[in-house]
Amino acid sequence: MKSSYLNNIVQIMNDLGGKATYAELYDEYEKLTGEELTASKKATIRKTIEDYSSDSKNFKGKEDLFYSVHGMGRGTWGLRNINDPFD
Repeated sequence: MKSSYLNNIVQIMNDLGGKATYAELYDEYEKLTGEELTASKKATIRKTIEDYSSDSKNFKGKEDLFYSVHGMGRGTWGLRNINDPFD
């Protein structure tokens, strides 16, 4: 079962055309969920992206869903497979 964070991040990135900065993700996440993001929730979003990206040192070897658009540390991520990465 996919986490709600992961599902929401994928949906937001799809809605934004396949890539987004962290700032864009945070804004859209708040709109989607109706909840204000705390520092802890923002960290969970970052961790979720890194856990599902082979570009990250923190990759967990699960689905490789995200890529670093401008290189690591630049804060912009994209979907490797836009629209339905769980296919």
